[in-house]
Amino acid sequence: MASRRFHLPGLAALLVGLALQGCSFSYSSESSVKTSASPFTSSASISESSSSSSKSSQNKKARYEKSVAEYTTEFAKSGSSDSVAFYARVSQLAQEYGITGWDGDKDTYVAIGKGLAGARLGQPQYEALRRLLANADPTRMQYIDEGYR
Repeated sequence: MASRRFHLPGLAALLVGLALQGCSFSYSSESSVKTSASPFTSSASISESSSSSSKSSQNKKARYEKSVAEYTTEFAKSGSSDSVAFYARVSQLAQEYGITGWDGDKDTYVAIGKGLAGARLGQPQYEALRRLLANADPTRMQYIDEGYR
């Protein structure tokens, strides 16, 4: 019996030690889960920030295109054929909205087409302005046609 008493406290100590290790392990793994979840939260924040920035850029671009279309409608209704003045204003709008490379941007010419459609021109006037504002470039005229439809 004496040997059982000797082993019983040893066994109890072993069980307490294992229980403590189990808690420690459990706490440790919980801690690592929290740690590993943290980078995902950061990534999500970065992604949301990037998405927000992207939406802001898209919103600026959309407002720019709307402004170009509205200005084109006014220009067409005025009866002006001053393409230099027209492009100076479009360039100014692009600068205001932070748009670069507007003169090679398809969407700018599509917006011009939308503006010409808004002016409700007759076919001869449309053809003349389309040619003038596209600088007789066939690709640009095609983009204007896309916006005009």
